[in-house]
Amino acid sequence: MSVDLVVECRSLLGEGVTWDATTSTLLWLDIDGRLLHRLHSDGRHAAVVVSSPTSVVVPTSTGELLAVSGLEVGMLNASGAIGSVLAELPPDGDGRANDGRCDPHGRLWIGTVDRSGEHRAGVFCVEDSGFVRRVRSGRALSNGIDWSPDGSKCYHADSLHRTVDELTLDDNGFPVSERTIATFDVLPDGVSVDMEGGIWVALWDGGGVVRLSPSGEIDCRIDVPGGWITSCAFGGADLRTLYITSATVDLDDARRRANPSAGSLFACRPGVAGRGYTPFGTPQG
Repeated sequence: MSVDLVVECRSLLGEGVTWDATTSTLLWLDIDGRLLHRLHSDGRHAAVVVSSPTSVVVPTSTGELLAVSGLEVGMLNASGAIGSVLAELPPDGDGRANDGRCDPHGRLWIGTVDRSGEHRAGVFCVEDSGFVRRVRSGRALSNGIDWSPDGSKCYHADSLHRTVDELTLDDNGFPVSERTIATFDVLPDGVSVDMEGGIWVALWDGGGVVRLSPSGEIDCRIDVPGGWITSCAFGGADLRTLYITSATVDLDDARRRANPSAGSLFACRPGVAGRGYTPFGTPQG
């Protein structure tokens, strides 16, 4: 399956791609480049500066953008900064958050990082009240996260553990059990689930994206000439386009020559639709 180059943005660290259904736009970040990118449905691309390295931006139910920078979670203001802090995550580990996404209840699940080998990072659920709940412990480099179409399972990648785990959830959407469904020789990064329950995983140093069945077997692979492959999300009006971000940070000369469009945004049509992404603060019921 081939991919198309959509935006030749040459990001240092492209990440956090998501589809904003309300505005029909695709959002993604260049964390190290301090840019928020937006791709409109008519093909227009714009990028605005954010004031500090920002790892996650998600739409909210009120039409704003919720952002995560360092350990702070709050609304992104017009100047590209977090205007007021809604929540602050625990400082254990490296003192920064990484990837995140909203669950079907409209709560942000966000992971942190601990490269020390002591596994002090975790995954946290942030409610619109600002309440923070730890939902996973013992993490190293928490990364992509998404939910099954019926909301009964959560899938979570830890890059340094090289695993994708399945969390079984209770009626309130919190974990009651967990198991590892896939272990990789390379580093798994972003995750997105399709309407058939397939789990798409961006492989940082693996040159592409793979699809796992719900039981963890690889049943599809997409090669991406993007350098480091970071994140993936379904978008477009029919949610049938898989968008893929990439990065150039610390690429050696040989890999740069082999991937002249590294850091760009790519897309393909894998023949299956995504389940869509819930805005932060979406009322339950």
